[in-house]
Amino acid sequence: MSSPWVPRVLLGVGIVGLIAGIVSLSVGTGGPENIKISGGQEVQQLIAGVQQDGASLGSPDAPVTLNVFTDLQCSTCDTYQLDTVEPLIEKYARGDQVRFELHNYSLGEAEVTQSAYAATAAGAQDREWQFAELFFRNQDEAPRGSVTEEFLDDVANSVPDFDLDAWHTAMGSEAVKAVVDNDQKLAAQYGLRVAAPSVIVDGPGGTKVLQDGPSTQQVEVAIAEVG
Repeated sequence: MSSPWVPRVLLGVGIVGLIAGIVSLSVGTGGPENIKISGGQEVQQLIAGVQQDGASLGSPDAPVTLNVFTDLQCSTCDTYQLDTVEPLIEKYARGDQVRFELHNYSLGEAEVTQSAYAATAAGAQDREWQFAELFFRNQDEAPRGSVTEEFLDDVANSVPDFDLDAWHTAMGSEAVKAVVDNDQKLAAQYGLRVAAPSVIVDGPGGTKVLQDGPSTQQVEVAIAEVG
């Protein structure tokens, strides 16, 4: 004959499991623990030693400007950055022909994402490209629409020679807001779509507007044509 305690024990276990499930749904699976940000060494190899000024990467005297319009919180923009933009950085950023400009352009439902302000604020310390590259490499830790202050802090803390307090102050400043607002206006001026990142290549030979995630080869052709 089964013990009368067995159903009670099972009931207790079920209640505990139910409570645990409710708590999990309430607080999510992340919690307050710091996320281990990966890819720092790769980012340093890609960018270290390249001149930066705000959102600009590369020689300020370069005749060609490669404007990248992207969204750090876009679910496919990380792949585009790693597979398409980074080979261009590797090839051109250390030369004197092409300068890169990063524009934080919302490709989601939100008019502007918090990561846009965070990356732009990093640009006040000439670290915007490091911040963006680290964010993209760890984007899966912050699914679209759920970027937290803790995650942004973790990314910022992984940027070398970075003043976290100054960055926090800059993030809420009118100067940073003006830069982000101007990026949205510039995208509207060029009629950029919100399906995928866009690249605008500008040089002495004219301007090429490449939309819907242009390939590395397409961008290189545009660089040759305008340069």
